[in-house]
Amino acid sequence: MTARRYAALITMMLISILVSLLPAHAADITGLWDFRYDVAWSTTSDMLGSSIFSIVQNGSVIAGDAYIEEPEQMNGRIAGTWAPDGFQITATMYRKRLLIISLKGSSQDSGILRGSFVAASSDGRAWRGSFIATLTNPDPSFLNVTSMTGKNEVAAESKAAPSTTGSAAKSRFFEIHYSRDETIYPRPVM
Repeated sequence: MTARRYAALITMMLISILVSLLPAHAADITGLWDFRYDVAWSTTSDMLGSSIFSIVQNGSVIAGDAYIEEPEQMNGRIAGTWAPDGFQITATMYRKRLLIISLKGSSQDSGILRGSFVAASSDGRAWRGSFIATLTNPDPSFLNVTSMTGKNEVAAESKAAPSTTGSAAKSRFFEIHYSRDETIYPRPVM
């Protein structure tokens, strides 16, 4: 062999060694995920059912929608951060009550997410344990939370859109009256 061939062979070996030493880029977790919870501790006998997260990852930022059936049917939003060593996601879901689930975990090569969670609801219920999530669809837009229940009740109740009459634009204002034991509803100011 000539000196050029030895040099080329050594160069290729060095490149392959350097490539193998570089950290592998972890898989993007964008998609529709089915989260199953294994509750280790709870303040209630109510179940914490499985939830569906529509995750969109953009670099280290995670956002998306969430849907859960138990303890009651709820939908909401998720936000979180991603790093090669793991992720943190907070899901805020609402209907009649508020439910917050905080998850910390890592992505497995086989399309599985694993980790631990804590959850609490606005009526005093709490859960803690572990979770496992499987990728059900790589397209996160498959889940449209507002179409699953037919309407988004919170958005419909809190929206105060301006109305127009003829050429003059007229705005509607809402005054909110409440006591500690009442549900808040917008009421028009007369």
